[in-house]
Amino acid sequence: MAARDTPRYSFIVAAYNVESLIEECLASLLSQQDGNYEIVVVNDGSTDATLEIVQTFADNPKLTIVDKQNGGLSDARNAGLEVARGDYLMFIDGDDWIEPDTLLCFEKILSEETEADLLVFGFYEVHGATRYHSPHVADFWKMTNSACNKLFARTLFDNIRFDRGIWYEDLAIVPMLFARARRPVTVHALLYNYRRDRPGSIMNTVDFERVYDLPIAALRCLERIRTDEAAGRIAPMASRFGADWEQRFLTIEIFIPGVLHRSRMITDRAARRRYIAEMMKQLPSRDDIRIDVVKERYGFKPALGAACYRFGFDNIAHFLLHDTGAIKRWLQVQLKSLGLQRAA
Repeated sequence: MAARDTPRYSFIVAAYNVESLIEECLASLLSQQDGNYEIVVVNDGSTDATLEIVQTFADNPKLTIVDKQNGGLSDARNAGLEVARGDYLMFIDGDDWIEPDTLLCFEKILSEETEADLLVFGFYEVHGATRYHSPHVADFWKMTNSACNKLFARTLFDNIRFDRGIWYEDLAIVPMLFARARRPVTVHALLYNYRRDRPGSIMNTVDFERVYDLPIAALRCLERIRTDEAAGRIAPMASRFGADWEQRFLTIEIFIPGVLHRSRMITDRAARRRYIAEMMKQLPSRDDIRIDVVKERYGFKPALGAACYRFGFDNIAHFLLHDTGAIKRWLQVQLKSLGLQRAA
């Protein structure tokens, strides 16, 4: 690649077996109107024609291609981080794409917010030909943990990389990067397109053995934040996010998604109870469950279930959150059947 000035922005693209989609991804990057950027494409050991398609763009001076053995999403991103030279970094999955005015939005915000070191923006959830709006804000408690709807100052990645070998790799690092940011800023625009309907993509994969990595990732993130705080790298978390920030974090990142949400996907009653019991073991303490946080986000019934789990009344929680719904559906079927019989 010809020598040039250090780019302001680096797009890091992790690509694995996306031969039918990678061209659209790269086209969206190469069409950006601001010219001060580079694209680092990491082919993560694809077994289809992904690399060959990427190589058709190789003459473009903005493009750097890294071809490596398959190591997973984190490993691909880390390989891109080692090559990227921009002051600001954005991560893109090879089956997704960005909006044409993305860099213009970045430039406008950064010209107004000169101290900004983290931008958080909204995205579209793409299901076939339909795109659903998903706005997001630069709020530690409200943001998604995805690395893809953010622009990071490269200094935030000092001495840190994505964790290899675990799922929920973004959870293990993104909240910590937010905690490091001195001036996170919301971009009130939808700039990223998440493709939700591609079979086999990580975003669409539900494997309950992998869900057990959720608490591992959350606890790693928590420990990294504590380490940064102890080293004076970041201001005290309690002064920024409340004295109970650790309990809130564990409730939002482990209990709510791991116990309340994922369990609803398990239809077998015995399997669901085993899963919940195992997930509850991963919490450092049941006292970490913040009932008020659950109520604030989801209402009275889930909060009552959370209270039962916190105080050890698991069977009551199971009945309240899962069995009552099954009983209600059974009664509806029976009443409908009776109505049809009477009509006959």
